[in-house]
Amino acid sequence: MIRPYLLPWMTACLFGATGAVAATTSAAQEASPGARVYAEHCAACHQPNGEGVSGVFPPHRGHVGELYAAEGDEINGRDYLARVLLNGLTGPIVVDGVTYDGNMPAWGEALGEAQIAEVLNYLLTEIDPAPEAFRPYTAEEIEALGEASLSGRDVHRLRQGLDGIGEATPEAAAASRPAPDDATTALTREAAFPAPAYVAVQHSGDVEVLPTGEAWPGIEGAHYNALSPDGSRLLVSGFKTGDVHVLDARTGALTATLPIGAVAQGVKIAPNGRHGLAMAQADDVAVVIDLDAGERIASIPVGAGPHNAVFSADGARAYVTLQGGGAIAVIDMATLEKVDEIPTPGLETPHNLDLSEDGERLWIRDFVGQVGVLELASETMLATFPVGNGHGGIDVLPGGRYVATGAIADSVVTVIDAQALEVAASVEVGTGPHGVRASRDGRYLYASLTAEDAIAVIDTETLEVVRREPLAGAFPFWIAVPGNP
Repeated sequence: MIRPYLLPWMTACLFGATGAVAATTSAAQEASPGARVYAEHCAACHQPNGEGVSGVFPPHRGHVGELYAAEGDEINGRDYLARVLLNGLTGPIVVDGVTYDGNMPAWGEALGEAQIAEVLNYLLTEIDPAPEAFRPYTAEEIEALGEASLSGRDVHRLRQGLDGIGEATPEAAAASRPAPDDATTALTREAAFPAPAYVAVQHSGDVEVLPTGEAWPGIEGAHYNALSPDGSRLLVSGFKTGDVHVLDARTGALTATLPIGAVAQGVKIAPNGRHGLAMAQADDVAVVIDLDAGERIASIPVGAGPHNAVFSADGARAYVTLQGGGAIAVIDMATLEKVDEIPTPGLETPHNLDLSEDGERLWIRDFVGQVGVLELASETMLATFPVGNGHGGIDVLPGGRYVATGAIADSVVTVIDAQALEVAASVEVGTGPHGVRASRDGRYLYASLTAEDAIAVIDTETLEVVRREPLAGAFPFWIAVPGNP
């Protein structure tokens, strides 16, 4: 189903939106560890002062203290707040009469127990003080709560039982009911996946292969992945581990595991199939890997918060999003040095990116709901587009007609006409779409539904969902397919 508007919602800024927002909270960062976590992971969406954005990102100020004090039959407010951070929240909520509807990703796989306790304590002492009986959270308490496996929808159900909190408006209640989906199996699995699709399933720590359903375990925090041009190798980042893994894409055999830094983000394989790039975002470097040798060969300082990369068709250049710097770094792959930095005006937090087939334009997805198209020759931002809320992947579809992007805090994949420079459609796919990749021929577009543990398949001729493929694991984050690196 295609809807003509974008459903507003919230996202916890899960993967480190830094830069201008973090700069405004530098004093707070010095004050406490919890303030630092809030500035780096929450403030870009919920705002540095916790006031949120009405109808889009709900406020913390004036709300979390009320939540903390709430009582319920199944859960109290104190445990509920911890559950939201650990397990996410999926479904409509009402705050001060305003409805917010969508998906907040879980933090449990992104932050440690101590960090979650610290940011909760900061929220309830500095942003919106809790009642006098407030007892600081501890890492041990968060660890104990984390033993139970809940989905964002489970947490939403628990919220409904909190006295004075869980009521929803009629509009929100209607939005929480899934729309009829007669097209879920309109296409057979084999037809939907004519070539293997490799899904990085983060919470399960594996790679699932479609259409066979085979799972390759042992990739803790499987986050981003990339396929070599000949389809023989798969590069996978392990998010919280800081490791990058090299797999045989034919058998799933692990051939190398390489530590690259505190947190491993985007990965990419060069057109020559020999070299890989991995982003060590907290260390401000792009790590170069020799895939033949299974070794790191360089760490290139690129700027603040590198998140993902794309190569030029000849492999001579690599372009890296600087999520903390509001820019694109350019790497010369012959010298393995940064040779340029291109600002991205209108996109403060460039997150993911792809290159047009003619190599002249970069399409850039930011962290909070914008896409921009950058002309490389003039280093000019030609246009920006509002898309679904939160961050997501982006793909220039083979053939160059469309560009598609996900939205982890929403339920749509936005399709942009690359020639007309206008939004062609917002396709309702399910909750939490993040990774997007098209088949080699561009006929089918795949979107990983992080909150539904499924892959949505869009027919690019009709721009409608024609299959929704369930996965065995939890939180499918990224997807790699042959012929569309």
